[in-house]
Amino acid sequence: MTVLFCFVVLIAGILVTAVVDGGTNIQAANRAETASAEAARAAVIAVGPVPTGGPGDVRLATAAANSYLQQAGATGAVTVLGPGLIEVAVTVTDTTPMLGLPVSQTRTHRAQLQVGVTIGEPVS
Repeated sequence: MTVLFCFVVLIAGILVTAVVDGGTNIQAANRAETASAEAARAAVIAVGPVPTGGPGDVRLATAAANSYLQQAGATGAVTVLGPGLIEVAVTVTDTTPMLGLPVSQTRTHRAQLQVGVTIGEPVS
């Protein structure tokens, strides 16, 4: 009976550790997802309603995205793919609370400025 109890306690401990540490991985993924989407949105909005596709737009977009990432405490890379089209990749690294293992999640979002009154039309 004592041996069985030891196995039950061991299995319960392993399950609790897996759930808690797995939750940290999910939280890191959610933070990376949110930060990349919001930074891409901020970059597109900063370009304005009529992007020119010039270096001024690139500076505005990257500055807005990097500013958002800095405020969110995330690190990422901002790439301007074309007029009104921005891609932001964000990596979030956390340490699991029980095992102390590092977990890293990367998420990428693209945002394109849409213009139009009722239905957005891509800017080209």
